[in-house]
Amino acid sequence: MILNSLLRMNAITDTISDFVDDYVDQLMGIFNGLDYWLQAVVLLVVAIFMLIGIFVFLKKFIKLFLVLAVIGGIGYVLYTQGILDSILNSSAYITSIFIVL
Repeated sequence: MILNSLLRMNAITDTISDFVDDYVDQLMGIFNGLDYWLQAVVLLVVAIFMLIGIFVFLKKFIKLFLVLAVIGGIGYVLYTQGILDSILNSSAYITSIFIVL
C-alpha cells in the first residue's frame, strides 16, 4: 500500500520535473548570457523578493496561530464550564445536524 503511493508520488514528481526542466534550462541559458553585474542585480532582486515572501508568510502564519489559539481557548473555557456538555451529549442534536448535512 505504501509502496504503491510512493510509486505514484514518484511518477507525479517525474512528470512535473520533465515539464519544468525545459523552462529551467531556457531560463538558465538566458541568465548565463547576461553580464556579471547584471546577474548580481538579478540575484539581489530575487533574494529581496524571497525575503519579503518569507516575512509575509511568517506574518500570516503567526496570525493564523493566534486565531487558532484564541478559538481553542474559548473552546476550552466552554468545555470546562460545562456549557458544551448539553450540546456534545445530545444525540438528537447531533443526529439533526447530520440529517441537515
